Amino acid sequence: MKRKYLLAIFLTIIVIAFALVYWLWPNNEKLPVLDELKPVALQNVHGGEYDFKSEKVKLVTFFYTNCPDICPLTMSDFKDLQAELKKDEIFGSKVELVAISLDPEQDTPSVVKKYAESFGADSSGWKWLRGSLKDTKKIADDLKMQYKKGEGNFLSHSTTMYLIDENNKIRALYDMAYSEEPIDKRKILRDIQYLVNQ
Repeated sequence: MKRKYLLAIFLTIIVIAFALVYWLWPNNEKLPVLDELKPVALQNVHGGEYDFKSEKVKLVTFFYTNCPDICPLTMSDFKDLQAELKKDEIFGSKVELVAISLDPEQDTPSVVKKYAESFGADSSGWKWLRGSLKDTKKIADDLKMQYKKGEGNFLSHSTTMYLIDENNKIRALYDMAYSEEPIDKRKILRDIQYLVNQ
C-alpha cells in the first residue's frame, strides 16, 4: 500500500514538473538571430557608397545582369515587394531591398542602372550594389553565398536571400524564385513587418 502511495506521489511530481517546464520554458523567438553580417562598403550605382549601417530592415539578394532565369524572376518578385512596402509606407524609410552584383567586371554602374530601370526599381529604397572582386567575395563569403564564374558570361550561384534586421543580424533565409515556384512574398512581408514592429 505504501509503495502504491509513493508511486502515485512520484508520478504526480513528474506530471507537475513537465507542466512547469512546458508553461515556463521561454517561447522560441519567431525570427531568431542566425548570424551577423560584417559591414562592407559597396558602391551604390545610383550614387555614393552603401555600408549596411542604415539601421533599417533589409532584404538582400545577389544577382548578375546576364543571369537567364533565377535572377530576373527574383527581381520581378522584388518589384512586387517594392509596391507592397510602399503601400505600407515603410519602403525606404524603414525597409530597403538590396541587390548585390556577383559579376562586377561585367556589371558596370551603367549596366546595372539600366537593369534596375527594367524592373521599375525606385532607388530611394531599392539599393543596387557592386564592389571590387575582393569586396564581392568578402560579402558573399560572410553570407555563405557560393558562386563561380564559368565560360562566357555564365555564373553559377546558390539561391539564398537574406532578411537582415536594423542591427545587421541575419534573421531569416529564403529561396530565390524559380519559374514554377515564385518567392513566398506573403511570408516575407509578414517577417519584415514583424522586424519593423519589434
